[in-house]
Amino acid sequence: MTRTFATLFAAGVVLASPAAAQEGNTGDPGDSTIHAPGDIGAVAVTPSRLERSRIEMNRGRPPLGASASPGRSAALGRAASLVARAGLVCDVIDAAVVGRSRTGEAVIEIDCVQGGGVIAVEGDPVQVTDCLDLAPDTGQGGRGRRVIAGCALPGNTGLSQSARARN
Repeated sequence: MTRTFATLFAAGVVLASPAAAQEGNTGDPGDSTIHAPGDIGAVAVTPSRLERSRIEMNRGRPPLGASASPGRSAALGRAASLVARAGLVCDVIDAAVVGRSRTGEAVIEIDCVQGGGVIAVEGDPVQVTDCLDLAPDTGQGGRGRRVIAGCALPGNTGLSQSARARN
């Protein structure tokens, strides 16, 4: 038993001796103040690969500007399809693609003849929100801020302004 203990103690001394022999080691734990990155052997640099990394992360994805902004006629066609799939009573006057959801589906603002506008998200099932529910936030910032703060088409913005004036 004592022989095993002596062997383990000797191995510990042999392994600890390179650390104890390092230059500047006083053995005082309070003397380990780091004044500069060079004190620990690391130099802080800005990576030069940031631009390449951004390009790599977006490889294979369609550019947002090209796919999220189709022409007005294409947006009207997509809006009519969404209205039919959602079962809404709406004859589409105007439509615009206003963004993309987190899963990549187009977010389309639709202005209806019947009065009132909606924001619809393509997908299965279609998600629809009334423009009046998206009255602009006041005072919200950070993560609580909405991506789409309200409707932007002329027919829909007039509707939300008149509703706010009545309240």
